[in-house]
Amino acid sequence: MVSQISGFQRLCIVTCVVIFGLIVLGGIVRATDSGLGCPDWPTCHGSIVPKWEKHTLIEYSHRLTASVAGLLVLSLTVWAWRFYRRVPAILYPATLVLVLIFIQAWLGKETVERDLPAEIVAVHLAMALTILTLLALVTITSFAIERPQERPHIRQSIRRVALLAAAGTLALALVGSYVAGAGYGLACSGWPLCNGEIVPGAGAASVQVHFLHRVLALLVGLTLLALTWLALGERRSAPFVAVIAVTALGVYCIQALIGAANIWTGLADEVGAAHLAFATLLWLTLAVLNIEVHRIYEWLPRAG
Repeated sequence: MVSQISGFQRLCIVTCVVIFGLIVLGGIVRATDSGLGCPDWPTCHGSIVPKWEKHTLIEYSHRLTASVAGLLVLSLTVWAWRFYRRVPAILYPATLVLVLIFIQAWLGKETVERDLPAEIVAVHLAMALTILTLLALVTITSFAIERPQERPHIRQSIRRVALLAAAGTLALALVGSYVAGAGYGLACSGWPLCNGEIVPGAGAASVQVHFLHRVLALLVGLTLLALTWLALGERRSAPFVAVIAVTALGVYCIQALIGAANIWTGLADEVGAAHLAFATLLWLTLAVLNIEVHRIYEWLPRAG
């Protein structure tokens, strides 16, 4: 019920949405080659108010959204210190998010000043996904402590496969970020074949890295199929787990089609942005699943 959601929970949800939007907007920046639309930092072309040009406005909108996200995280952390000091599962990740936001801002600065190196772009994405995961943990914990529920029976195999799926998805996202940042997006000219071959022979590094991304995508898909099969077997005792697993598989299928469309459309801007959006959604879905099946919010018990 909306009326039963506290102010802190609303702030958590809004912050998660803004961070998610920030990641997607970062994908738009990358897909449209707007990363250097503002070649300096923290100003844009030496000014606080930028020029009205496409790439400049796209990059500047990303910076403005990042500023809003920073203020939301600061507010959330202050709130946590004032009212949740005895709840480590809220206080610790909320504080860590604030620290990571500052590190993320520094990475953004380095990305611009070093002309968008693929390695830093990938680390930038990894940091963003970590921040989103910690915020999801704070949000879920805030609901769990107010509405405690009976622990469902979940087989250990589900926990292990859920963790494996999350790890694979993270690796897939980071390799995908590197592929995009290094300009390897069309190194394999077809789909599902790579330059007309099932397994490309020894070739350029661009082909091998791109093919690695495809192999990881296949492995993640198989892992999600196994996870869904196991979760559906426990749907009576843990219906939430089954729903999230099926959702993750559905998001993955859409993501795979968008990945193919990247090749078919020659890396169209809209397709590239959608690819990162669904990758982020898949990661968030699996992060929520793992938080629930591993009951991470119980690892740091509430103080007396």
